[in-house]
Amino acid sequence: MKKDLDFIKDKVENSGVHAHADMDEMYVADSIENVYPKPVAVNSEKPKRRGWKIALSATAAVLVLTIVLGIVLKSTGVFGGTHSVNLPGGLALKQYSSYDQVNDEVSRIRKKNQSSSVLDYFTGKFRSDRDYAEYYVEDEELSAQENSAGSAPGSASDSGSSATGSSPAQSHSETYEQVEGVNESDIIKTDGRYIYCVDGSDMQKILIFSAQGKDSARVAAIDITKQKAATEDDADFNYESYYGYGPGVQEIYVKDDRLIALCNDWEDSCERTIVQVYDIGDIEHITLLDSMRQSGGYDSSRMIGDMLYTVSSYYPYENRIIPICGRGEEPDAVPADCIYSLADNDSDSFLVLSAYDTLDYTSQTESKSILGGVDDIYCNEDHMYIYSTAWENNDYDAYWTGKSAQINSRILKADLTDGIAFTAYTEVSGTIDDQYALDEYNGNLRVATTSSKDWIDTNNLFVLDENLNEIGSVTGFADNESIKAVRYMGDTAYVITYEQTDPLFVIDLSDPTAPAILGEVKISGFSTMLVPIGGDKILGIGYHTEDEDYTTLEVQEGLKLALFDVSDKANPQVLDSVSYVYCDSAVQYNPKALVYNPDRDDYIIPLNYSNWGHYDAKTGEYVYVDEYRGGVLNFRVNGDKLEEISRYQADYDAVDRCVYVGSDIYMTYYDNTTLNIDSEPYK
Repeated sequence: MKKDLDFIKDKVENSGVHAHADMDEMYVADSIENVYPKPVAVNSEKPKRRGWKIALSATAAVLVLTIVLGIVLKSTGVFGGTHSVNLPGGLALKQYSSYDQVNDEVSRIRKKNQSSSVLDYFTGKFRSDRDYAEYYVEDEELSAQENSAGSAPGSASDSGSSATGSSPAQSHSETYEQVEGVNESDIIKTDGRYIYCVDGSDMQKILIFSAQGKDSARVAAIDITKQKAATEDDADFNYESYYGYGPGVQEIYVKDDRLIALCNDWEDSCERTIVQVYDIGDIEHITLLDSMRQSGGYDSSRMIGDMLYTVSSYYPYENRIIPICGRGEEPDAVPADCIYSLADNDSDSFLVLSAYDTLDYTSQTESKSILGGVDDIYCNEDHMYIYSTAWENNDYDAYWTGKSAQINSRILKADLTDGIAFTAYTEVSGTIDDQYALDEYNGNLRVATTSSKDWIDTNNLFVLDENLNEIGSVTGFADNESIKAVRYMGDTAYVITYEQTDPLFVIDLSDPTAPAILGEVKISGFSTMLVPIGGDKILGIGYHTEDEDYTTLEVQEGLKLALFDVSDKANPQVLDSVSYVYCDSAVQYNPKALVYNPDRDDYIIPLNYSNWGHYDAKTGEYVYVDEYRGGVLNFRVNGDKLEEISRYQADYDAVDRCVYVGSDIYMTYYDNTTLNIDSEPYK
């Protein structure tokens, strides 16, 4: 062995490159003691190093040359075995080459966060009694999710309706989507024959109803805990599964004769996203076709053609660090070179993005993971933009300790045209309200944010080029207000902000390097959703507000519809508005609850009335009332007016969602814990 080292040193010295004097055989032996082949699965055993003494001289040669030539490796972007993936704009991602590197990075982050934060995330304990006193919050116990052992939810029995007895597919509603051609998942879908609903009472069932007007009935149910489907006669609910509560369906897609269920579950104390694909061509014989698992709780997804893109957030538990992704019950670990980290990342959670073919079950599932969180996504047919909240200087405790923390938004761009590739990354000032605050147009990304400094909100709109370099912005508008809704129409952005009134700002983006506010108009209340109507009108859906006698603030007191005229962008006008006091709707916080019928050019939304009482200023007493009705509102834009077509409400608590099939409107509601469906003919 001594001769081998002398030979290596001689060759290196004669080449003009000098090894360190301390590099003797013991140094080499110690250095390679824990070097072994790259593992291929999480928690796999280290391969036995038989005959390592025999192979030591060859390994030593490789090690010596690697160390001596380290400067060359650095110049090519290799740092300690990790690769620096340089992105446009001067930012970089760290790409790993081994699982050991990932484990070491997570360990480093955990130690740093544990020492820097007053509250330790992993133990739930404070560093000191002083920290506890300064950080004090109410002690709340999170109760475990309860599961009753009673009868199966759903009072409707199999009424004889089946695939053979149902009508052919009729015209039907589609889930409201931000980008045409990019499908979004939801808790209710219809294919024109049946209505598929996620059962929110226990989250383990997808209930299927025939779409036959007043003769509609529940005809089948998919039990994800059994990973098979069953007709109503033998669809027993299974409440026994992992940790006493089991998996839960989050959202679904319906594509041709397939139903794709996106579920959350816990396996080995780690949260998993599970995708299950069912054949629903014969409603009486539904079968499970395929399944896919990936680490982390389900965040969001998009479906382009047959390709499903799923995003999850994975919080590693103890030593189960490496995320997994793939088909079947035991998917592989995400390859080490498909795991990345932001250059300044201090989060030990993983974003997991997978591409999964829901039609070709022999194709390879692709997955990429990155250390860092995710709030939501914006996606078109070519690119996905994943955004998350970031505290400047990692001052996570500033908000809770009363400091004025600068909060930014990180945006990561993924190219979907040929697999998955992270192509750009940036950080902008402020927080992003929802996915509608982002939009790609002519290769540029537009993003609206709300910034806060010294507890005063201001608002911004940034224009970023294809490499996410800022090329234009308008900042600091609408002081003391925050963004509630954004909609882009070509080269114009429409932004709603709110504190006491609802200003609609019109921002010109025709020159992306010089965005400018053209005009604004104010109206009471505020919109949380903006819907383009033709080219010169916008429908706003949001909250009705009122000044209450018992407070100096405006109080949300119902649903409000507003119609804006934006034909003159410098002088927008309010054409009409309608308020439904004491009413609420899921569309106020979820755009997918809006149903549009292009054949009739009208809209349907859930509309629920509840009045529990009011304060009597004369007597100084509170008058209690117990009134509630659930239903739907059908309306249209008729010229410059909002026209109510019909309002249907019945004596059940609340309608959650609605769809239309043919000439009927269908709505879902709960009777205690039973999911039911009701229908009403179109007026």
